[in-house]
Amino acid sequence: MESIGENLREARHNKKVSLEDVSRATRIKMEILEQLESDEFDRLAAPAYTKGFLKLYAEYLGLDSQSIVDAYLKSQGGLRRQGLHVETEKAMRARKPRELQLPLRSVGLVVFGLTLAILVVVAGKSVFSHHGSPTAQTTTAATPSGTPKADFDAYYQPKPKPAPELVESAGPK
Repeated sequence: MESIGENLREARHNKKVSLEDVSRATRIKMEILEQLESDEFDRLAAPAYTKGFLKLYAEYLGLDSQSIVDAYLKSQGGLRRQGLHVETEKAMRARKPRELQLPLRSVGLVVFGLTLAILVVVAGKSVFSHHGSPTAQTTTAATPSGTPKADFDAYYQPKPKPAPELVESAGPK
């Protein structure tokens, strides 16, 4: 089975045109045409551009452009979209993982260490606060079980309203 690049190169030779002629007619740079003919798709721009270059080049050579584009997509494992970014499956697998992705074990150790540090601080604060002030224990035990009595005056005190006056109705005379 011939590759996409071999099909393009063979069709160009059968048409008896040079890469310079193709570049002038299609306005595709020479280096891009060379990369297409050598099947170096990963060195090209985004897959959408590569599809466009292949379609334009195949149409110029009189080939079935859709079958060339389909062969390209099949050879690359199809296209994948991540947000607005589109790339081939092959490129996604070849890409190195991000440096910010941490192994689960190290994340777990960091969370465990921070939790332990917080517990030590809380326990230390609790121990030192109970030993430092003996009055804290007596004041909590002496409070009655009823509602607490406020040792201040309320901010709002309604004014007493005068009682309404009764109006005597005039009876029969």
